[in-house]
Amino acid sequence: MTKPVARTSLAHPILIATLQVGDGKIGITFCPGKKQSDAMTGAWDRDLAMDLETIREWGANDVVSLIEAHEITGLGVEGLPRIANELGLRWHHLPIIDQCAPDRSFERLWRTTRPGLVNTLRAGGGVLVHCKDGLGRAGTVAAMLLLDCETASTAADAIARVREVRPGAVETYQQELYLNTWASQRRDPP
Repeated sequence: MTKPVARTSLAHPILIATLQVGDGKIGITFCPGKKQSDAMTGAWDRDLAMDLETIREWGANDVVSLIEAHEITGLGVEGLPRIANELGLRWHHLPIIDQCAPDRSFERLWRTTRPGLVNTLRAGGGVLVHCKDGLGRAGTVAAMLLLDCETASTAADAIARVREVRPGAVETYQQELYLNTWASQRRDPP
């Protein structure tokens, strides 16, 4: 039996689902540079620098990584903060446990990171969010940004907009419930 050919950055350029937020944009994608020989979706052997350059060319000012520290190591993307910085991208690490909704630790980081991201979007810039596969965690945070920028009025609207550009995003009931709570609670102005 032959080993399946891994998807590379050259053969399979990174795809970025894009949501317009006024003149700004939110990008949703899988982990740039990821290396996995045994993923359910097939093997991956991506080039981190090439993927981040594509993200920069897409128009990102900020890259929000939602993967945990052990995933950074497991996916072989330890150079993500350094290469992002070399390309002039602001890198933010706000980990969320896979298949889960944001927790209090994320919310503490979000309180300090969110105003800058909202300002980037309102100024016409780009914010790219990614998790491992670009669905659950990335979709959830993209929906949060739509709500925080007041370009979606309800969680259902935010989820629908995210799923329109990234089918399957916001994967779990827990993530949907979190967004409903997030949308209904009074948040500090960005």
